This record gives sequence, C-alpha cells and structure tokens, in this order.
Amino acid sequence: MTKTDQKNFLGIPIIGEGQAGSTRVAQISKEEFAALVKPLLDHPEVHLFGWKQYTPYFSDGDICEFSAKGFYLVTEADVERYEDLHENDPYIVEEVFDPHADHPTLGGRPYHWDSEARRGHYGDYEGPDKALYEAAMELSGAINNGSADSVLLGLFGDHCEIQVTKSKIEVEEYSHD
Repeated sequence: MTKTDQKNFLGIPIIGEGQAGSTRVAQISKEEFAALVKPLLDHPEVHLFGWKQYTPYFSDGDICEFSAKGFYLVTEADVERYEDLHENDPYIVEEVFDPHADHPTLGGRPYHWDSEARRGHYGDYEGPDKALYEAAMELSGAINNGSADSVLLGLFGDHCEIQVTKSKIEVEEYSHD
C-alpha cells in the first residue's frame, strides 16, 4: 500500500486491519417496508403471513445480532384446502407455506439440477398468480436478508413472532434455542 492509499482518520494514519464488525446490510425505511406489505394486504387471496424475529441468546462463534426469518404466507385457497390449518399454530403454517419452496396454492419456481454441470437453477414461475408470488418473495427477501431489521425491531421488538392479517397484527413472545 502506498502512502496515498493508506487509510487515515483526521489525517492520522491507520496502521493494520481490524476484524469486520456488523454484517448488517443497508436498511430500508418504514415507508419502503409498508410498500412491500401493502400488496399482500390488498390482495383478496392473502389470508395471513408472518415471520419470527429475535437476537440469539448464545454465541456459537457468530455475532449475536437481531434478525428476522421464516417468512410464510397462507392464501384463502390454503385455508379451504387444509381443514386442519389453525392460524394460531405457526409450526403447521411455516412447514407447509414457505414461499421459497413450491407453495401448495401460490406456486413457485421449480429447481432443476443439472448433473453434468453440477449446479442447479430455478425455472420460470409456475402457478396461478405470478404478481402475488413476486410480491410475497419481495417481502420475504426484505425480511430474510436483513434489510428490514431496523424497521422490524422498531415496530415489533425483539424475541417475537409476528402474524399479519387484514384486520390485525399479532405480536407474540417467541422463545428460541
């Protein structure tokens, strides 16, 4: 590194490199988050959606930072199709209605493995409502990739499970390992 490339602070040279701190990504605003949620709330086929958000209690070597994950979505067709579906049983909901998998009523993008190339790729969307699928994936991406963490923590708090319907947002305490 030449003298002109050297990092400095207030004209004082910085020698050496520290470890990277937070792995946070650029954060979206509350308004940008609302714009991701609104298409799902306005869509007549969306029954509910939700996710979990928390800061890990223990360190397994990774930094214990707040994050949200596990976005799921339930359509009106899902409610009709699954008679045993209970809105208050998030374990059933999450296992069955992960939009990253092939959603039972929303569709998805099938994953194809190319054994010769030894890699896979996602195919084109297959399902009844591509616009709804894309809106769900966009919200899921913001929740799961960390770009909505500041908004989520500010709105709902830590160690909780969120479930959104057209008439209410339920925030329940979430205990995790």
